[in-house]
Amino acid sequence: MADASHQQTINNYVPETSIDLLRKHTFHTTSLAGIKRPHWQGSVTAAHGNQSGDVQLVNVNDHPSLPAPRLQASSIITVPLPQEPSKAAQQSEYSQRRHLASTPGLSQNPLLSLRHSRYGLPEQLVSNLESMGVRSIYPWQSSCLLGKGLLSGETSLIYTAPTGGGKSLVADVVLLKRIIEDPSKKAILVLPYVALVQERMKWLRKLTEGVTKNLDTSNAHGTAANSKMIWKKPHNHVRVAGFFGGSTARTTWVDIDIAVCTIEKANALVNAAIEEGRIDELRVVVLDELHMIDEENRGYIMELMITKLLVLRQNIQLVGMSATLSNPKLLADWLGAKFYVSRYRPIPIEEYLVYENSIYVTANAKDFFRTASQLTSANATEPSPTPCRTICASLHRDLANPVLNAVVALALETAISGYGVLVFCSSRQGSQNLAVLIAEAMPTGTSSLDVLDRRMDLLAALQALPGGFEPALSQTLLQGVAFHHAGLTSEEREIVTDAYDQGALKVMVATCSLAAGINLPARRVIINGGRMGRELVGPAMLRQMRGRAGRKGKDEVGESYLCCQKTDLEAVAQLLEAELPGVQSCMSSEKRGIKRALLEIIVTRLANSRHTVEDYVRKSLLFQTADRTRVWSMVDAAIEDLCRTSLIQTTSFDSFEPTTLGQAIVASSLTPEDGIFVHNEMRRALESFVMDGEMHIFYLFTPVQTTTIGDISWPVFRDQMGALDESGLRALRCIGVSPSLVNSLVNSGTTLKENTPDEICRARTYRRAFAAFQLRDLCNEIPIHKISSRYSVPRGFVQTLAQTCHGFAAGMIKFCQRMGWGMLAAVLEHMVDRLRAGARADLLEMAQVTHVKSRMARILWENGFKSVRALAEAEAKDLVPVMMLAQSRKLRMQGEARDKLMLALKQKAEVIVGSANRLWGRQQLVEIEDEC
Repeated sequence: MADASHQQTINNYVPETSIDLLRKHTFHTTSLAGIKRPHWQGSVTAAHGNQSGDVQLVNVNDHPSLPAPRLQASSIITVPLPQEPSKAAQQSEYSQRRHLASTPGLSQNPLLSLRHSRYGLPEQLVSNLESMGVRSIYPWQSSCLLGKGLLSGETSLIYTAPTGGGKSLVADVVLLKRIIEDPSKKAILVLPYVALVQERMKWLRKLTEGVTKNLDTSNAHGTAANSKMIWKKPHNHVRVAGFFGGSTARTTWVDIDIAVCTIEKANALVNAAIEEGRIDELRVVVLDELHMIDEENRGYIMELMITKLLVLRQNIQLVGMSATLSNPKLLADWLGAKFYVSRYRPIPIEEYLVYENSIYVTANAKDFFRTASQLTSANATEPSPTPCRTICASLHRDLANPVLNAVVALALETAISGYGVLVFCSSRQGSQNLAVLIAEAMPTGTSSLDVLDRRMDLLAALQALPGGFEPALSQTLLQGVAFHHAGLTSEEREIVTDAYDQGALKVMVATCSLAAGINLPARRVIINGGRMGRELVGPAMLRQMRGRAGRKGKDEVGESYLCCQKTDLEAVAQLLEAELPGVQSCMSSEKRGIKRALLEIIVTRLANSRHTVEDYVRKSLLFQTADRTRVWSMVDAAIEDLCRTSLIQTTSFDSFEPTTLGQAIVASSLTPEDGIFVHNEMRRALESFVMDGEMHIFYLFTPVQTTTIGDISWPVFRDQMGALDESGLRALRCIGVSPSLVNSLVNSGTTLKENTPDEICRARTYRRAFAAFQLRDLCNEIPIHKISSRYSVPRGFVQTLAQTCHGFAAGMIKFCQRMGWGMLAAVLEHMVDRLRAGARADLLEMAQVTHVKSRMARILWENGFKSVRALAEAEAKDLVPVMMLAQSRKLRMQGEARDKLMLALKQKAEVIVGSANRLWGRQQLVEIEDEC
C-alpha cells in the first residue's frame, strides 16, 4: 500500500501530455472544417459507447493501397518526476493553465454574445457568425470592442493578442459594422501575403452572405463621384473583392465595398482613389500583421500609405493588429489611436525541449534557457536536468540522428491518437524528405476505411490537376501525411491544407513560412531545429510557430516541441529568451523609402510645396522615431535626387510638380530606382523593338526585382538560346545578352560576378532573360511540370513567376499609357491575356472559362469544343474522356483509383460547363445591348 501511495504521489507531479489525456477523453470533438479560428466555448458532453476513451479503429491491414511500413518509430517512455513544477511556469502565456477557471459562459456575462444590443450588429451577420462557429466571444474581445468610440468609428485602435487568441474577429466586427451602417463608404483590409488575402476574402464572403447594408436609396446617386455610374442599380449586399499580384479579377474601386489587399495593392488602391477624387469614400482601413511595417523590403510601403491617410485628415478609422508587436503604444501614438494588449490564449500550450532523445519540460523562456545551459555545461558539479520522457534510440539507419528520431516518434504518437500535428522544417527538400520518412513509419490499421476513402479522393483531386502534381505526395497521402512548401503549386497547397483542416490528413510537414502564411493550427507543433534555411528564425517567427499549437473547438490543450541538436541548443535558448524587437520605421534614406514616399505624395497632389512636404513627413513614423535633424537631411537629399532624375520639377513659385515619368512610375507601383531602370529599358526597346518575334515582349514582362527568379542554369540557358530563331537572337542581343559570354560561363562552370553596380545590373538582365524563356513556354501551352523539369525549377516557382509577371505586366501597361506609348501598351496588353491564359491567341476566348487553361484548352479545342458556346452546350459527361487526355501519361490507374479520378474529372467538367454558360450568357447580353 505504501509503495502504491508513493507511486501515486509521484504520478501527481508527472506532466500529462495530450496523448496521456487522450486516455481520459470523455467528450466529443466536432469537425470544424473550413472554420477560421472559432471563438466559442465548446460544451463538454459525456461520450456514449466507448467509456474507456480508447480510439476504436477499423483494421485495414489488408487494404491494397497501403504497403507495410518500412520503418518503425521509436517508443516514448515516461519518466517519473518527483519535484513539483516551478511556479514561474504558470506565468507564461504559452504554459498550461489548468489552475485557471475556464472562459465564462453567456449566463455569467451576457456581453460575450454578439447578439447583445451594445454591439448593434444585424441579425443575419450574427447568425452567419454562429453558423461558422462563433457562438460567443472572449472577455478580452468584448472589452476591446466596447472601448470608447470603437464601434461608432470615432476611435482608431492598435491591439495585440497571441496567435490563436481571436484577433481577426475584433477587426471583422469593426470593419463590417462601418460598411453596413454607412453603405456609401468602403473598407480596405491589408494583409502581407497572397495566401492570407485569399483566405480572408473567402471568410468575409461567407460571413456576409445574406447581409444587407442600410441603403438609403433616396441618396444613392447624390454625389459627384457617383454621377458617372448613375445607370447602375445600387447594391444593398456587401461586395468583397481580393486585390493581389497574379489575380485575374479586373475589379475596380467602384465595384467593391471591402477590398482585401496585399500591402502593394492597398497602396496602389489608395493612390488611385486620391487621384480620382474618391478617397472620401474610404471609411476604415484594417492592417493585419502590423509588425510587418518594419520589414525591410515591403514595410515602408505600409508606412507611406498610412501616412498619406493621416495627412488627408479624412474621417478614416485605422485598426492595426499583430501577435508579435512589442511596442503598440508607439504605433498608437503615431496613429492617434487607443491601444489594447491581450495575453489570453483560449488553448493553453505545454512546451518541451527535445535533446538527445530526452524530453524536458520548459514552461517558459527562463526554464528553457536554464535547461539548455545545464545540458551544455561542462561543469561536472552542475546539476543535470531530469527529462519527463525519453525516446528509445532507433535501430534504423534512417533514424540514427536523435533529432530526426524524435521528430518521427512525436509526430506518429500524435497522429495515431487521432490528432493533427504540424512539423516545421528549415528547407523545402527537408520537409519533403521528412514527410516521406514519417509516412514510411506510419503503422497500418490506424485509420478507418472512411478516412482512407477520403484520402483516395484527395489523391484523385491531385491527379485531376492539368499540370500534374508532385510525385512524392503519392508516397505520403494515403498514410495521412503531407508536406507544404513554395515548390508546390497553389492548387496542390490548397488541396492538402484543406484536407488537413478537415481531418483527412494528420501530419503536415512544412517550411517555417507556413506559420505566418496561413492559419493552420494543430494539437502538437514540432519544430525541427528552429532554422529557416541556414539561419535561425527570428523571435517573432518562432513565437508564431509555437502559437500554432492548439485548436479551439477541437483540442483542450496544445503542445510545442522544440527539437535541437547540440550545436544549436545555446543559440535557440537565447532566441527564446530574447525580447521581441520594437517596430521601427523603414522609410530611411538607406532603405530608400523616403524617396518613394515623397514622389507619391507629389504625384497624387497631396503635397506641392516644401511646407506641405514637411507636413507629410511630420505625420510619418520616421519622424516619430528618428533624429529630427537627420530626417530633414534625408528629405532634402530625396527631393534633390528626385529633381536630378527628372521625376519631379520645381516651378517659378518654388512648388513641386511631377513629370510624366514620375507619374508613370507611381501609376505602375514601381520604386523610383526601378522606374528609372524600366524607363531606360523601354526607351531602348522603342528604338529597336523586335516585332517579328515574342522574346522581346516576354523579357519586358519579367519583374525588375529578380530575387525570386533563383539561380540560372547556364547549360539550360545555352540550350534555350541555341534553339531560338533569328528574331529571338536579335531580341537577346538588343537587351544586352552575349551568346559568347553564356558559352564561356558554361565551359568554365562559373557564374556572373555581382560586386559592382554594373555587374549587378548585368546579372539582372540575364536572370530576366532566363525567366523570359519560362514565360514563353507558358504562353505556348507547355505544361508547368515540363517547364519545371526543363529549367530545373520547382513547379510552384514557375507558377509564382507567372503570377508575379501578371502584376508586373499590368504595371508596365500603365507605365506605357502614362508615357504616351500607346502602341507598345497595346502589344503588351495582348500578351498579358496570353500569359494569363497560358495559351496562344486562338484560345483566349475559351481560356476565360474556369479550369480551361493552357493544355486543357488546347485539347478541348482539338476535340471539337472550339468556343465558349460549344462548352456551354456540352454535357459534362462528354467532356470527361477529353479531359482524361490532358492527364499525365505516367498515370497508370485501375479499379477504385481510376473510378475516383473519373469522378473528380466529372465534377470539374460540371464546373466548366456552368462557367461557360455564365460567360456565354453575359456575351449574349452584351450583344443585345449593342443592338439596342
